[in-house]
Amino acid sequence: MKTGRQDVTTVGLLLSDGFPMITLSAAIEAFRAANELTGQEKYAWRILSEDGDIVRSSSLVRITPDAGIRNAQDLDYLFVVGGVRNDFTNEPDVHIKLRQLARHGTQLGGISGGVFPLARAGLLDGYRCSVHWYYGNAFQEEFPNVNATSRLFEIDRDRLTCAGGTASLDLMLTLMSDDLGRVVNNEISSWFQHPRIRDAYDEQSVTARGALSINSAHVTKAVTLMAENIEVPLAIRALAGQVGLTVRQLERLFKIHLGRSPVAFYKQERLKRARELLLYTNLPMSEIAVAAGFGSQSHFARSYRQQYGSTPSQDQKFLRQSQPTDSS
Repeated sequence: MKTGRQDVTTVGLLLSDGFPMITLSAAIEAFRAANELTGQEKYAWRILSEDGDIVRSSSLVRITPDAGIRNAQDLDYLFVVGGVRNDFTNEPDVHIKLRQLARHGTQLGGISGGVFPLARAGLLDGYRCSVHWYYGNAFQEEFPNVNATSRLFEIDRDRLTCAGGTASLDLMLTLMSDDLGRVVNNEISSWFQHPRIRDAYDEQSVTARGALSINSAHVTKAVTLMAENIEVPLAIRALAGQVGLTVRQLERLFKIHLGRSPVAFYKQERLKRARELLLYTNLPMSEIAVAAGFGSQSHFARSYRQQYGSTPSQDQKFLRQSQPTDSS
């Protein structure tokens, strides 16, 4: 459905402070290249912020938007392009506007951390949603009713979500495929040295566990079981039994491949989960402690300080204050 000029598809990109620059560039450049290669203005885009003021990217590049979200209209698509926190000064007003746009036929999308505001507005309930692996645990903890996936992007009816980075280019090329055809789409992809247009069935190629590059099937299985049992941690004896080893054998393999004991590694993974929740959600500290498998908030605080040298409350305050804000 076109809400603006009938021959032009109009796309809005709502930025929050700390958005990833590569994600925005990959999205816009796809539309720009389409116009240039076809010799027609087939796509138009508008950069939006909450109030029309300057927005800073995660690399501190300042972007002057075309308008504020309150003045957004005649959009075929609106993508929320977000960063770590996606803080809006008046989040309820942004949510109201997003729901309003959805009711009037605008298709809504979230790119990178932009999926969080959509989910908080209740606009992803009952939809498949692509979530970057780095945000995955925090997102699932906060939004258990959203069908989060590890695919590069998801197009589910009138919701379009993307893990971000160069996957933004794949999503936009997929959206334009009916209008442009395969030849033009492939030419755009080649223009950006993008050898293959990935589709909605492609999985994200990097995961936290995959990055470990463990050369032991037993240790890999144990690490996977740990990741699947954070809130209610497995006893090491039970863990060893599930991978077919004795406790002593498991400890030996962990020392060889990861340089630490299973107990130390497991605790570190639980604290990493807690740190993600501190950074990417608004959960209270008591719920974060439980989600990371700690029986009490005091035990969690002590363990966290031993690992990171600061308390969870100190880190939460620092991490939130350190997000880019416009100081002009």
